[in-house]
Amino acid sequence: MAEQTTKIARVIIPIPVDTPFSYAVPEELADLIRPGVQVIAPLGERYLPGIVMGAEESPETPDYDLKPIHDVVSPEPFIGEDLLKLLEWISDYYICHLGEACRLVNPALNLKKSAYELQRRAGEIPEDLPPRLREVLAQLPPGEWISLPQVETALAESNLLHRIHRLKKAGLIDARYTPPRPRKIYKTVDWFALQPSEKWPPPAQQKYLAENARKYQRARQLIAYLQAQENSRAARPQLKEAGFPAELLKRLEAEGVLLREETEVFREQGDHFYEENKAVTLSEEQREFIDRVTPCLSGGGQYKTFLLHGITGSGKTQVYIELIKTALEQGRQAIVLIPEIVLTPQTMARFRNHFGERVAVIHSRISGGERLEILQKIREDKFNIVIGPRSAIFAPFKKLGIIIVDEEHEGSYKQNDAAPRYNARDVALYRAFLNRIPVVLGSATPSLESLYNARTGKYEYFHLSKRISARNLPRAQLLDFKEEWRRTGALQILSENLLLKMESRLISREQGMLLQNRRGFSPYILCQECGYVEKCPNCDITLTYHLAGKNLRCHYCGFIAPAPDFCPQCKGIDIIYKGVGTQKIEEEAKQRFPHARLLRMDQDTTRRRHDHAAILEKFRSRKADFLIGTKMIAKGLDFGRVTLVGIINADQGLHFPDFRASEKTFQLLVQAAGRAGRGAHSGEVVIQTFDPNHYVFKYLLTHDYLGFYEREVETRKTLNYPPFSRLCLIRVVGESEERVLHYGQEIARYLWQANREKKFGVLGPAPAPLSRINNRYRYHILVKQPRESDPSMSAVRRLLKEGIYKNPAVKKWPVEIQIDMDPLEIL
Repeated sequence: MAEQTTKIARVIIPIPVDTPFSYAVPEELADLIRPGVQVIAPLGERYLPGIVMGAEESPETPDYDLKPIHDVVSPEPFIGEDLLKLLEWISDYYICHLGEACRLVNPALNLKKSAYELQRRAGEIPEDLPPRLREVLAQLPPGEWISLPQVETALAESNLLHRIHRLKKAGLIDARYTPPRPRKIYKTVDWFALQPSEKWPPPAQQKYLAENARKYQRARQLIAYLQAQENSRAARPQLKEAGFPAELLKRLEAEGVLLREETEVFREQGDHFYEENKAVTLSEEQREFIDRVTPCLSGGGQYKTFLLHGITGSGKTQVYIELIKTALEQGRQAIVLIPEIVLTPQTMARFRNHFGERVAVIHSRISGGERLEILQKIREDKFNIVIGPRSAIFAPFKKLGIIIVDEEHEGSYKQNDAAPRYNARDVALYRAFLNRIPVVLGSATPSLESLYNARTGKYEYFHLSKRISARNLPRAQLLDFKEEWRRTGALQILSENLLLKMESRLISREQGMLLQNRRGFSPYILCQECGYVEKCPNCDITLTYHLAGKNLRCHYCGFIAPAPDFCPQCKGIDIIYKGVGTQKIEEEAKQRFPHARLLRMDQDTTRRRHDHAAILEKFRSRKADFLIGTKMIAKGLDFGRVTLVGIINADQGLHFPDFRASEKTFQLLVQAAGRAGRGAHSGEVVIQTFDPNHYVFKYLLTHDYLGFYEREVETRKTLNYPPFSRLCLIRVVGESEERVLHYGQEIARYLWQANREKKFGVLGPAPAPLSRINNRYRYHILVKQPRESDPSMSAVRRLLKEGIYKNPAVKKWPVEIQIDMDPLEIL
């Protein structure tokens, strides 16, 4: 007799837990359970979506009852084994729960939410039952399950759980969660047609209309309308526009006059942005780099990281396209990461020109329905290229062939807000490793860490040193604000030099871009009588004045207040607006050039989904002379008529309390300058600064990134900052500053005691530079690990996992502990 076995599945559920849950596999589902398959599983009273990590036959019956898996959503794997391993690595390296990492692949997106239902038990209602409980019972017919939202709607209340708990405790009702059901993936449209003539011959039609002439006058019009259409049918939106209401369609369908057919429609991908498809001749440098990467694409593939250091305008995007063409010829797929949503329309248009409709875009502005449809089409091999910001790295491709990370130095690849606090660039490297494929990191200003890895042989380095079509880099001019002040006796936001160059562009009908990396009108308002500065009541930050609405806003918690007419402290009226934001630049430019056509691009003008594309299309089609904006206009945009870039306050990021301040400023300025002179006309850059002797400007004026690297890397080496060390930032957050400091000291003490041999450094706890946000205090502890002793910081990560993250005692602390591996911002 064969030994009886029990099949047990390990399932990740997207909740903050560290290990998969074990479930019994019902016999009817046994053949469907395999790694990557999406299931619905019970947890407590609820049913939740999960992903199978693995399944084993167990000869022994567990000594505890295992709940069975409720159902399999689809027999095809939801994600491949490479993504399963990637989620495990993210959980391990970035010190987060496996369930938190699971959320990155959207395991609940294709399911409707589980419903909470109530049922009244048979029996008499106690006479002493309070009226507020009695009114809930009145909405529940005995023996019938009613959903909680239905009861809330009937009572016009939304907080009934306390009363429901009391009714359950009294034994008057039962409650249950229903399993989530699959959501409709593709968008559908209803088409309406007349019944075919064999079922409803013309004489019968005439008789029907004659008998109901008065009652169905609109029906007669609808039938005539449908008869005039091609194939005698029309879609619901068309009928609505023609004036036929939904009630009429529903009634005629019920009476057998109309046939309704539900038809799938594909949502249009991308924004309406036109990109001319030009004939391209590759340069020798471009061909040489492509030839280096191509061997890694052929055969079974080969993992290798290439750092493509290409100056602005050197044709990196065309190199990406050529490499992807080769990957597709091998039957493979490609992921292209871009740092910002603002780059999506232009990048999408360029790739669509080459690859047609098999290019998908994924970003945070698309709806859940669109994302669901795109991911399903990827699983069905209807898309083979995905473009997007960091979440695109989790596209469920089965035959991935290459990953491109454009502008690899950008901080927006790092998720800072919630766990897992991953860097998509580094996740891309590990996913490429799992798939044995090449990954290309491209940038005009590579991060110091990436260039250091290339210099030490970890990455293969290649330099595109020339712009395409033999175009020159823009001429850069440094303007000393202090000298301008001494010479003119006044400080103008837009210097005379910059204004003259702007006027010249208006005359020659060329275009310009003005960069000011701060939105709003003024960063703060100041009372000149007492020195009072208006601050956010919830955060340790000044309020920014916005001209539209004439209000003060906090860009961290969203607090809004009207701008005061007098000082709240001394009641004085001598209030001035200090500092400069994009709105103020726009206002100044309007005053100097009333007839100039201006566009502004910042978070305030791009709140809706298609705003980015609309602004860029206007600028591309030369319906504007100048584009004013924050750092989002400095990256990757390519407009041939732009011959002037003005950098309004180049010092702005240099003095942040961040060891990367000089690097980030240099990268931003080089990228912004690179928008000029990309067409037939040469470009100019005007850089306004109060500190012209800063070393950043020396290397900026000569376009000498490698010189800047050598200067900066020596400073990092002296101070033992990355790339010579790894960092881990521990942030303690809570409503009581005293408690935050106390528990921060507890963590630091734990680390000091574990570090008697001083293998790593511990700094803090100390107040964060932004010490309070949204009424929560923030303290930092920074752990610094020399690379040569522990390159992956494994010992520190183990300490933090065991002593902090998984410690039951720490979970009871009245503060939040946030762990950020390889932080890019320490604010």
